[in-house]
Amino acid sequence: MRRPTRILIAAATTLTLLAAACGGDSGTDNAGGGASKLPACPVDSFKNADGRTEVVLWHSFVGRTSATLQSIADAYNASQEKVTVRIENQGANYDELRRNYEQAMGAKKLPAIVAGEDTWTQFMVDNGTALPAQSCINADQDGRAKLDDLLPSVKAAYSIDGDQYPAAFGVSTVVLYYNKNDFAAAGLDPNKPPRTLDEVKAAAEKLKAAGKGPSGPLVMKMDPWYAEHLTTGVGQTVVDHENGRDGSRAESSTLDNPATNTVFQFLSDMKKAGLLNAVANAKQIDHYLAVATQASSMLFETSTAITLIAGVVEGGLDLKKELGDSAGGFSIPADFKVPFEVGVAPFPGISEAGKGQVGGAAFYMTKTGSSEVQSAAWDFVKYFNQVDNQVRWTREGSYLPIRDGAAKELEADTAWSNSLTGQWVTTAFKSMKTLDASFPGPVMGSYDAFRKSVAQAMESVTLQGTDPKQAVQKASTEVTAAIKKYNDNNF
Repeated sequence: MRRPTRILIAAATTLTLLAAACGGDSGTDNAGGGASKLPACPVDSFKNADGRTEVVLWHSFVGRTSATLQSIADAYNASQEKVTVRIENQGANYDELRRNYEQAMGAKKLPAIVAGEDTWTQFMVDNGTALPAQSCINADQDGRAKLDDLLPSVKAAYSIDGDQYPAAFGVSTVVLYYNKNDFAAAGLDPNKPPRTLDEVKAAAEKLKAAGKGPSGPLVMKMDPWYAEHLTTGVGQTVVDHENGRDGSRAESSTLDNPATNTVFQFLSDMKKAGLLNAVANAKQIDHYLAVATQASSMLFETSTAITLIAGVVEGGLDLKKELGDSAGGFSIPADFKVPFEVGVAPFPGISEAGKGQVGGAAFYMTKTGSSEVQSAAWDFVKYFNQVDNQVRWTREGSYLPIRDGAAKELEADTAWSNSLTGQWVTTAFKSMKTLDASFPGPVMGSYDAFRKSVAQAMESVTLQGTDPKQAVQKASTEVTAAIKKYNDNNF
């Protein structure tokens, strides 16, 4: 059975020394297969400090997500007199945030918490700066430290040999947004959206024949995690050693496999038939605009966009406020409303809908600050993870519930359940609950390079006409080289 097991760590000596010099525990995972030693968590050290201990949290969120995080931090700061949490935006996206984090490692000016991408886990373990959440969970007798109702798929995705590394989460998955009016006009049942890629293609053919979605009935940004989720959704690895989870770190790509080739052939066939409106990964809102203007009828996109899309549908959305610079100067008139009914459905898969892996953000605590700062960061995380704050994180911040308690509280709220946002989040959450916790997705140190190669391959097939098999082979070769370089250089 595929299950989370130990990733053998080869942490760089310089950063291990950095962690010790800055007050972090010197314990690290052993390279070569020995038992690991989690660093100690100084659970209540901040309580003995004079005055307030400052906790700096870095993120790259925008719009309501950023505002919700700030609001929860403000409420925490007002609730007690020992800790002040300062929220700092350190990038317009995860790539920029990562660059700033890497620079801060060298400058010895790391934040107490960083909300990194779902791809960061092995990077955070290997660089020697992470304070694993498991250290604090094990050491803390406070009932708030034990999230017994945490979704199994979420815990599995971010655990190594059962040890959970991030302390909090911003979980998302992929969903299908579609124009119900166009479906009806094309003779499709608007209440039975496609559940597989084959059904997406069949629906797109009918939509095109009916004159719907003139730019391509399906619009899709060439975001690499969509292809990744489609592949892992049928139990296929993308790197060796069971996706880096069988007791050894990933050493080579397994991307050139039947599932990935099926995905790339689908993209190629859809584009050649005029059924796909492919948007370059660098574009921020073109795919949203294609649906809003009825240039396309279906959209693959993250569940985190639910609040944004519901706001566009219902009208009155301030796009600049929601997306910041990503809006690219585009504005929506205050009285604008989408002139059709939007449906949301589980992400169509190769064989069934709603499969894939956990995506989104993960909040990592660092161990390079003083014991007071580390313990204060943990205290804030416990507050953030409380059910009432997790309800806010979903209702206002757009991320899916990660605790059954939060999901049940939201379901009990009739106003929420009847709203577009509530209905759509529930659809996405049901997919998340069915994910296989025994196969939680890959871990690898070169994950950022992996995603970059997949994105380039997707764009080459859809925007340049590259043969899909050649594109997959090229990406797989690049990924193997990136993994080897990462491992040889100790990241």
